Amino acid sequence: MTNFNYYKLGGSLEYQHPTYVIRQADSDLYEGLKNGDLCYVLNSRQMGKSSLRVHTMKQLKEEGIKCASVDLTRIGSHVTPSEWYGGLVSELLRGFGLSKKVNFGTWWREREFLPPKQRLSELIDDVLLTEFPGKIIIFIDEVDSILRINFKDDFFAFIRACYNQRADNPEYQRLTFCLLGVATPSNLIADKNRTPFNIGRAIELNGFQLNEVESLMQGLEDIVARPQTILSEVLKWTGGQPFLTQKLCQLICISNNSFPKFQEKEYVEKLVQTQIIENWEAQDEPEHLKTIRDRILQSSENQTGRLLGLYQQILNHGEIIADDSPEQTQLRLTGLIVKQQGKLRIYNCIYAEIFNQIWLDKVLANIRPYSQNLNIWVSSNFQDESRLLRGQSLQDARNWAADKGLSDLDRKFLDASQELEKRDIQKKLQIEAEASGILATANDVLLVANQKAKKRIQIGGGVLVISIVIAMSTGTWANRMIKDIQLEKITSLSISSHALLNSNRELDALIAAIKAARQLKSATWTDANTKESVKLALQRAVYKVRERNRLEGHNDAVRSVTFSPNGKIIATASEDNTVRLWNINGKEIRRFIDNNQRFRNVKFSPDNKIIAAISANNTIKIWQINGEKLITLKGQDNQDNFMNSLCFIPDSKILAAPSQDNTIQLWSIDGQGIKTLKGHKFPIWSISCSLNSKNIITADLGGFIIIWSANGEKIKTWKAGNQSIFDVSFSPDGKTIVTAGGDTTIKLWNLDGKELKTIGKHDNYVTSVSFSSDGQTIISGSADNTVKLWSIEGKELKTLKGHNNSVFSVSFNPDHKIIASASADNTIKLWNLDQEPKTLIGHSDSLWAVSFSPNGKIIASAGDDKTIQLWSIDGQKLKSISPNSNLDWNRIWNITFSPDGNTIATVGFDQTVKIWSLDGENIKTFQGHKDQVIDVNFSPNGKILATASYDGTVKLWDINNQE
Repeated sequence: MTNFNYYKLGGSLEYQHPTYVIRQADSDLYEGLKNGDLCYVLNSRQMGKSSLRVHTMKQLKEEGIKCASVDLTRIGSHVTPSEWYGGLVSELLRGFGLSKKVNFGTWWREREFLPPKQRLSELIDDVLLTEFPGKIIIFIDEVDSILRINFKDDFFAFIRACYNQRADNPEYQRLTFCLLGVATPSNLIADKNRTPFNIGRAIELNGFQLNEVESLMQGLEDIVARPQTILSEVLKWTGGQPFLTQKLCQLICISNNSFPKFQEKEYVEKLVQTQIIENWEAQDEPEHLKTIRDRILQSSENQTGRLLGLYQQILNHGEIIADDSPEQTQLRLTGLIVKQQGKLRIYNCIYAEIFNQIWLDKVLANIRPYSQNLNIWVSSNFQDESRLLRGQSLQDARNWAADKGLSDLDRKFLDASQELEKRDIQKKLQIEAEASGILATANDVLLVANQKAKKRIQIGGGVLVISIVIAMSTGTWANRMIKDIQLEKITSLSISSHALLNSNRELDALIAAIKAARQLKSATWTDANTKESVKLALQRAVYKVRERNRLEGHNDAVRSVTFSPNGKIIATASEDNTVRLWNINGKEIRRFIDNNQRFRNVKFSPDNKIIAAISANNTIKIWQINGEKLITLKGQDNQDNFMNSLCFIPDSKILAAPSQDNTIQLWSIDGQGIKTLKGHKFPIWSISCSLNSKNIITADLGGFIIIWSANGEKIKTWKAGNQSIFDVSFSPDGKTIVTAGGDTTIKLWNLDGKELKTIGKHDNYVTSVSFSSDGQTIISGSADNTVKLWSIEGKELKTLKGHNNSVFSVSFNPDHKIIASASADNTIKLWNLDQEPKTLIGHSDSLWAVSFSPNGKIIASAGDDKTIQLWSIDGQKLKSISPNSNLDWNRIWNITFSPDGNTIATVGFDQTVKIWSLDGENIKTFQGHKDQVIDVNFSPNGKILATASYDGTVKLWDINNQE
């Protein structure tokens, strides 16, 4: 006789229910808890967690183990901590059968002076462990119901503390817990300042297997001819998902179909289509499919987008590699995805039919962050540009769309927004160009000031001569004119410095400010406003400047810049037909000229002895560092497809470079072709050699990336996007790859071709990208004229501005403290990456002099406060030297160290020259000048001192005697 109620849908199966399926999880949980392990069964809904709890508890109780279960949904989450813990204690007393023996109300009130969690602790110590001498197991079900309450971390930390208490209190070895719910261990304690929930044993709860479901088969025996065949077809559709398997079996029982022999597949498929898939939202009773849908769509907006993007990857590719990322874990908890053999797949065919591409497209259309703007833009026949995205809104939309396949309409909208933003940038650049007129005006002011100064000096000189002839005692007017001329020139330099700084010409601004300070120092008279103006210009320039030096000399775009492996030499390649070598201070030390070569890239060999450069006419030139040309490797001159990159394979004398036919050629440095690597279909724009794995990576203008072994075997190929890839580079450990290209983004990939992260983006295509030697920082150069630094996590650290055209190449020096950038503006810039300048605080008035000791370990400073301060290089004050007199007459103009670093010489307003020991003793004082002494220097041997004064004289002093 047919039993239509044989199968049960929803809720827990009572002990020994005929349809309960025993799985591997049953023995795993039973054995784990019996052995005292803290266990947790964390999985998606309707996988049989509660039924597993019921059956396991029954088995354990039959062996004399005390068990109690608390369903946290019975307590609720909109309660105070005291109410919640009170509810938990009440449930535990009831579960262990102690509610009659212990009056909960009285017991709880007697402990009101204790925090709620402490009362729970007393329940365990004074009641449970005292009342029951054997093992005690507490099952906590539906743990996900309290994940949103603000004190849940305290509760799970308490459970962890009970587990850890076993080491100090043997009684706690009798107590253990079992946690069940839709969560992950990391969800339980979210506070990063606490120790994570990293204890216990995870119990895997998998779907039904055919060899496990004999109990389900019994319900079909009187209904279908071949129950096992029918059940096999059921599992093909459900993937063994417990709820769906029970439901489909019940649908078969109540169906009017006879399910004839050898037609089981067709009849089961028809039943699934008509009773589950078609109009699924209306037929989803009890709710199952809608639960999955809601868990995805009712997440936070950002998380929903990420989950859908991840699901789209699985939908498109069938499966992806499981990496247990937070997004993958959350998607698995929906139940839609299952992890099998290290891959994520759609759990079953029913889910795949319902949550298909049509469903995904519809959902994405509803949640896209720009839906309203898009709809209005479409309604305006694509004319209302006010609805297009700009700035951060466009950036957010790009980030949202980065991991999703977009419809043609989406692409059209984002492309139009991108084009509008480019126009806005062009307008901004035009405004900036107009603003640069400020700079031109400042330069004109300086030019006029110089011309006016010369003219006034000529007039003033003539008047002064006449005045001297007429009356020797009259020089006031000429002196005043000279002072005005000096102040005008100083003010003009200050204005110029500010204008240069506003135009991102930081190094030029610093130079102008230094000139102003030097002229102020040598001026015969200054006023407070001028001094403040110079001080401000100098402070702004010093704190803003990042440009360390500028390598000038190339006459055309500089396409490549790189540091030698030892960091002592910089090589540059330019379209002016030269490759140049520079020392770290920016001095050109060697030039390689080869007409009609238009060099596009240059690399050092790993041993620092050889450089190789590649040109636009597909020729590779190899030189020794000393200038000797070794060999020329000539390729086919193809203007439509030229080579742009090359690299040396570490620990070898092999060079890898792309060829015009979309292949890569391996060359020995003596010019022998070793091997040709084939696999690209588009021109290869970038090639990089791993520092430690000897792998080679290549990227082409079609967006494809290939990893090769050093012997030329293809390891992995993938498409990194729809835009050209302009640069690719390995991390120092060879495990991560960074790419940059036409989509304006910088992305990280693993060696399997999985995109790990989008680091960031520029406002135009990215031309160059590289890791620092420690692998923690990424540098990028772009056609937006900027250089950017990023942390490996994707935080933008700095934007370096100063180039006037596209940046073609960027490079770290080996200790990643200096960056070199090469640009189409024909310059190479060196940038400091150190932190903001250290401020040494200790003077009480303006400073006029600062000097480093010869060994660079001590700094001496002096000024208007009449003191000399000595500092260590890290900013610690070592000594404060105060002259005996505190009169203004003792203000110090200049200071310098002796060559041996043991003494200091100072000069100033009092017309004297003083020599001091580093202990502050005034060793010697020289007198002889008749006005302020403004400069002082030791001879190289330290025996002679030279000084200059406003009295118009320069004096030489023997430090052992006198003048």
